[in-house]
Amino acid sequence: MTSPLTALSAQALAIGYPRRILAENITFAIQHGDALAVLGPNGSGKTTLFRTLLGLIPARAGSVSLCDQTLSNMPSPDIARQIAYVPQSTAGFFNFSVIEVVEMARAPHLAWFASPGPHDRDVAMRALATLNLTTFADRDFAELSGGERQLVMIARALASEAKILLLDEPVANLDFGNRLMVFDALLRLKHDGIAIIFTTHDPAHAFHFCNGSNDRTMTISRAGDVTIGSTKTVLTKSALAALYGVDERAVPDYVN
Repeated sequence: MTSPLTALSAQALAIGYPRRILAENITFAIQHGDALAVLGPNGSGKTTLFRTLLGLIPARAGSVSLCDQTLSNMPSPDIARQIAYVPQSTAGFFNFSVIEVVEMARAPHLAWFASPGPHDRDVAMRALATLNLTTFADRDFAELSGGERQLVMIARALASEAKILLLDEPVANLDFGNRLMVFDALLRLKHDGIAIIFTTHDPAHAFHFCNGSNDRTMTISRAGDVTIGSTKTVLTKSALAALYGVDERAVPDYVN
């Protein structure tokens, strides 16, 4: 019996730019249906990590593998078909309906200058249905609430038919109800076999979402120090206090 492909992995990865390395010696592997939370102060390199994992900027050292293929050897359309990015809470697109926003994700599957066809519309509608958003299809994206827009952007990522989602602070600036709505949707996707990597500044999100036996949490400090392991092991009171430069007594009581 063959072992399943690793969804996304990094080996001795260094991230940054030609004149500045932000973090190095990053090694992890995530399978389909598993999750990885990434925490760190502003400027520590979380966004740079995502840009490297997406193949938008080169690794400064080490390597990234996507479904057991070396990322640096893969054409951009192949990467886009397997891994999708969801940005922070998104402002309204001008004059686009929800279904049109979701259909934009079909671009990697289309020939140059081709427009989405009936099959692409079906894929987009299935993505909306996965998140119980079919009634939103004809609504104006700009008129949705922040939580609704974020769910649509997740549906857009699903319409790419990618099996790996990278989400940059998926619930930033959302109220409590919308945060629950987004995380409930992500938990369903994780259960369905989607690999999920997300950044957050709230350790509660990591404890809530990355509590499976194979889930992991990563922290990146301003000095470039990287820690990866189980959420309970990585996010201790002392570790969080050091990571964010606060008194240990300020760390929430749900952290050990």
